[in-house]
Amino acid sequence: MTADPGQIEGAQRSDEYCSRSRWAHEPKASLKLARWKFLLGALANLFSRLPYAVARFRSASLRRLLVETLKRESFDIIVSDFLFPAASMPWEMKEGTQTPWVLFQHNVESMIWRRRAEGLTGVKGRYWKRQRDRMWRFESQLSARFDGVLAVSDEDSRIFRQEMKLSNVIGVVPTGVDLDYFQALPKAPFPTPTVLFMGSMDWYANVDAVLYFVSDIWPKVRERLPEATFLIVGRQPPSEILALHSTDMGVEVTGTVPDVRPYMRKAHVMVVPLRIGGGTRLKIYEAMAAELPVVSTTVGAEGLPVVHGKHLLIADDSASIANEVIRVLLSPDLAGSLSQNAFQEVVQFMSWKAAASVFESSCQGLLKEATL
Repeated sequence: MTADPGQIEGAQRSDEYCSRSRWAHEPKASLKLARWKFLLGALANLFSRLPYAVARFRSASLRRLLVETLKRESFDIIVSDFLFPAASMPWEMKEGTQTPWVLFQHNVESMIWRRRAEGLTGVKGRYWKRQRDRMWRFESQLSARFDGVLAVSDEDSRIFRQEMKLSNVIGVVPTGVDLDYFQALPKAPFPTPTVLFMGSMDWYANVDAVLYFVSDIWPKVRERLPEATFLIVGRQPPSEILALHSTDMGVEVTGTVPDVRPYMRKAHVMVVPLRIGGGTRLKIYEAMAAELPVVSTTVGAEGLPVVHGKHLLIADDSASIANEVIRVLLSPDLAGSLSQNAFQEVVQFMSWKAAASVFESSCQGLLKEATL
């Protein structure tokens, strides 16, 4: 792991979700040096078969740690939590062992790159389309090497099976959410209409979504509700997001916050105006657990077992998204109905207990096959 504060906190709290942990450390460069390293790496990647998003996260120290651990200890099953760590796994050690190797895919990574390349032309278009093709080839080939692949939605499972032609997809694990955590704080709405966007602001898809919302959608909301506020809550916002902070336009950029729950329990609606993405949106489940109404694009809610008009509202053009946001802000009855329906759905199907049960069952099935 690098010296990122969030990752350090994760390491310190690892005893909450595992009995033992070991961490591979990578030195973290200064911000200025990191930018140069990123640019040089992107240029060098022009001559590589790997997508840059994979190449930049490969870790020699993680690979060494895995080799040492697998030589010294035996395990019932080995799980790679998402695609990028799998690039550092010592594949030569898989040969001749009956221990199943499982890939837990949080999304179809190549779908994100496919959408990012759409409509781009010129040098930029050629670069992103090359990255898209590399990611598709890498993801499909590496996924096929595992004994089992777990998806997080039926749509992702379909892509793995039908488009990537994978025969090793063993199940669909619903994304879980900690109900008690999001219910721990009381609801206390802000006195004026408040729209929330929540997500890591160091991720391109979120940056694109916020820029789109502020430029194309928010003026329409403010025209009807001039006192409304748009809160952008998320870590490491880049300069173009920080520049959106405007008292006149009612836009507030918080940057990193110690706890997102106060914002979720005080806001009146959360927006997920994603145009790029894949997998499932944990932020939507978290909003459902916090009884916060959601307005999302189709891409934003893709893969979730939710129904437009019952659990959330879905719209895809700027005028429709603005209208749905305004509807929620002006109708407490609609907001309450969406919130309660969504919360009951989370309670029944999306708790951590439900997700863990499906994950365990899928792994147990693979273990039984390995012993036959």
